[in-house]
Amino acid sequence: MPQQPQRQVEPRPQPPRQALSLEKQAYPPRQALSLEKQAQRQPQRQALSLEKQAYPPRQTLSLEKQAPSCFTTKPRVKYYRRFHGYDYSRGASLFITISTEPRLALFGRVKNAAVELTLLGKAVAEAITAIPRFNPAIALFEWVVMPDHVHFNINLAAGLDEPLKTLGAAIRKFKTYTTTIARKMLGLNSIWQQGYHDYLLLSESFIASTGRYIRYNPLKHELRYNQPEFLHLHEPVVSSRFDPCDYWKAIGELSLIDESNKVLSLRVSRKVTDHSRVVKRMLDAVNAGYTILSGFISPGEVAVRNALLATPEARLIHILPNQIAHDHKPDSRFLEPIRERRFLEIGRGNEEVEFARTACLDLNDEIVKIANAGEGLSIYWLPDGPHRLSPPA
Repeated sequence: MPQQPQRQVEPRPQPPRQALSLEKQAYPPRQALSLEKQAQRQPQRQALSLEKQAYPPRQTLSLEKQAPSCFTTKPRVKYYRRFHGYDYSRGASLFITISTEPRLALFGRVKNAAVELTLLGKAVAEAITAIPRFNPAIALFEWVVMPDHVHFNINLAAGLDEPLKTLGAAIRKFKTYTTTIARKMLGLNSIWQQGYHDYLLLSESFIASTGRYIRYNPLKHELRYNQPEFLHLHEPVVSSRFDPCDYWKAIGELSLIDESNKVLSLRVSRKVTDHSRVVKRMLDAVNAGYTILSGFISPGEVAVRNALLATPEARLIHILPNQIAHDHKPDSRFLEPIRERRFLEIGRGNEEVEFARTACLDLNDEIVKIANAGEGLSIYWLPDGPHRLSPPA
C-alpha cells in the first residue's frame, strides 16, 4: 500500500509577547476597580456594623443565664483523689483536706506558731470533733483548723457495704452544718471549695508522717509567712570546712558550721542492733559542747537523730546526699529546732544524684572532712564499739 504524504501544517503566526503585554496594560488595573467598589460599599458595611451593635453581645446573654446559680465562681471538680483499685470495705486510714473558697482566711490567724480561732473557726473545730459522734463508722485522730483550710486523719471502719458513700455523707454533713453557721454569722451562702482532697495512708510511717504534718502545720505557717528568714535558702555557703571548689546550700542556723564550733560526725553501721549505747554517748557529747553531724540514714543514726531532736540543748547538722532544691521544704520534725536556731540542713551541688551505695560512701567521706576541718572528731560505730576516723587522703 503506497504511503500517503504527511500533511504539513504551517504554524499560525503569533504576535510578539511584548505587544500582548502592552495590550493588557491598556485595560484599567483591577486594584483601581476594587478600590472604587470598596468606596461604594463602605457606607453599607458601616450601617451593618451599627445594626449588629444594637443587639446585646453574646457574652452578656450567657452571664445573664448564669446569674441565678450561686456556684458560678467555683471550679468544677469532676474527679477526686479516691484510690482506684483499693477495696475500701477492708477499712481505710485517710488524710483529709478541705479548703475555703477562694482560700479566704475565715477561721482565724496564726500568731506565735498557734492558731487564734475566730467564732466561726471554733464552730468548725467543734464540727470536726463531732464527726465520729454522728458517724460511728469513722474514727477521728489528729486534726487542725488553719485560717483557710482544715486537715484531719480519720479511719474508715471495715465491713461497710458502701464505704465511699459513708465517707462522702460525713463530709457533706460537716460542710453543710458549718456553712449554715457561716450564713448566720457572716451572711455567707458558701464557704467551702467543691469536694475534698483525701490521701490513702497505706503504711504506719505514712500515718506518722501525716500526723506530724498536722501537728506542725501552724508552726510551718508561722515560719513561711510570719518569719520567712528561718526557712531562707542560703547559697552559696562559704566556710573553711568546705572545699572551695564545691557549691553548698543550707537552711537553718549557719553558725553551727563555723570552724570555731566543735563538730562530731557520726556514722553507725547497720549491723549495730543496740542503739541505746550510741544514743547515750552522743548525748554525752552534746553535754560536752559538740554539734552532731550526720546523714542520719541508718537505723542507729535515726535513733540518735530522734533523741537529739527531743533534747532542747542538742545541736545537729543534717547533711543531705543531694543538692537542696530551691523549692525544698524541710521535714516537719525539723521546723521547731530550726526556729530554736539549733538545726542546720546542708547539701552539696546543683544537680540531683541518684542515691546509691557510691553516693552514700561519698557522703560518709564528706562528713569526716567537715568534722576534722576545725575543732571536731569523727566516729564510726561498729558492732564492737566506736572507732575514730581520720579524713580520707
